[in-house]
This record gives sequence, C-alpha cells and structure tokens, in this order.
Amino acid sequence: MQKYEYIERISYEAVEDLRNDNVQNAEIRFAPLQHLNEGTSPVEIVKAACAGLIEGEKDFGGQFNLILCGMRQNNDSLDVAKLAIETTNYKVVGFDLAGPEFNYPPSFHLEACHLISDSDVGLTIHAGEAADLSYIEDAIINCKAERIGHGWQIIEGCKQEGDLFIPNSKIADIVLDDQIPLEICISSNVKSGASEVSIENHPAIALLKSGFKVTLNTDNRLMANTTLSKEFKKAKEFLKLDSSDKELLLKNSSDSLFTNL
Repeated sequence: MQKYEYIERISYEAVEDLRNDNVQNAEIRFAPLQHLNEGTSPVEIVKAACAGLIEGEKDFGGQFNLILCGMRQNNDSLDVAKLAIETTNYKVVGFDLAGPEFNYPPSFHLEACHLISDSDVGLTIHAGEAADLSYIEDAIINCKAERIGHGWQIIEGCKQEGDLFIPNSKIADIVLDDQIPLEICISSNVKSGASEVSIENHPAIALLKSGFKVTLNTDNRLMANTTLSKEFKKAKEFLKLDSSDKELLLKNSSDSLFTNL
C-alpha cells in the first residue's frame, strides 16, 4: 500500500466489497501518512484513494468519502489535520484520531482537533473502547468531537435499570441530550481483546434502546473478519435487535454522515 496505483486499486475494491454487502454510503477511514515513500506525497496518497472511490462509484454505484486518521501515538496529527482541510476536494469529509487509546488521551492532540473544529471538516475521535469514560469526556469536552468512535464505555457514566442505561454523569447526559453519534463496532470490540466485553453482554443495542444515537460499524473488516450485514446479524442473534431497532440504526447512520451534520 505504498504506491499510487495500489492505493487506488484498494480503494476501488473497498467500494466493490461494500456495494456487494448492499452498503449505499460509507466514510472510509485510513491513515495517509502510513502510506508514504520517497515517490509519493501526502496529497498524492489522498488523491489515489479518491480516484479509486470515484471509479468504484462509476462501476458499482453508491456514495463514498474519506476520513483521514492521525495516529495518536505519533506526533504528526496536526499535519494530518492540515492535509484533511487541504484535500476536501478529494472526497475528504472528516478527520479522526485513531491508534492505541490507553495512555494517549485525545487532548494530546488539541491543536489538530481545534484546527478541524474551526474548519468544514468533520471530527470523530476513537474513545471509549480500550480506556475509560474520561477519554470520551476528553474527546467531547476538550476536543469538540462531533462523533465518537466506539464509545460503548459511556455505560460507565450510566446506571443500569433492567435492560436500559440511564445517564448519571454529566458526560453521559451530554452524549444523550446532544445525540452525539456512537460508532459502535461489536465484532472488533470483542475480538480486539482491548476490553472484557463479550458478544453476549455488548451494550450496543441496549444503548440504542436507551435513546443513545448508536450506529453499527465494522471498524476493520479484515482483522475482525466481518461485514456490516454480519454486524446486524450478530446484533439480532445475540443482542435482541428487532426490526424497529434496525430501522433506527440505519437512520442514525444516515443522519450522522459528515455530509449531513
């Protein structure tokens, strides 16, 4: 994944795979600075990914955009943020902080996050999968995240009443009241080993039924060996997802696209 033509092909095939799974819209995230070599520039990497998406849309339909990831263990998130703003004409709609969560709180990257917040680029931050509730609070309060990647650990700021989660903390109140989207990835959460959550006790659908703006996502289709349709199937089989829940998840996803926020 270090040459223009390879990145273009991978991007194209990502559209093909998603359309084969009946996905109509997606925001595909990747870390462009991971793909640099002596013969490419960051902008060229983004252009390659964009070109693949455009060709994929021509052949398979749908609407697909890019989210650029800054890796939180590195010191170049500001460079990625600037790149995202520079490449909005190449299907870039968002910026993300990804990589290892624990010991790398979002506020380590305040400058990048604030630059994005002052732009037309959307801001999502991985938080609440492998650390604790404070990382979600940091992402929203200090970094102004519009969406939270994973975020299921918001349950730490709630009390459980039956099958529902009721906020009993300021940050859970904010997430619920402001309907901040939680980009939850069931299979990845379970398989990553980042926490002790299991497929049987994952709170994704309970949070949805509690009024939180939950969306279902794959995170990493290869590593988690999943597709979006598999995620919905698992939610139905293990987490009591019903037809009205499914419709709400799909609506939440559509409403939460950065092109719609």
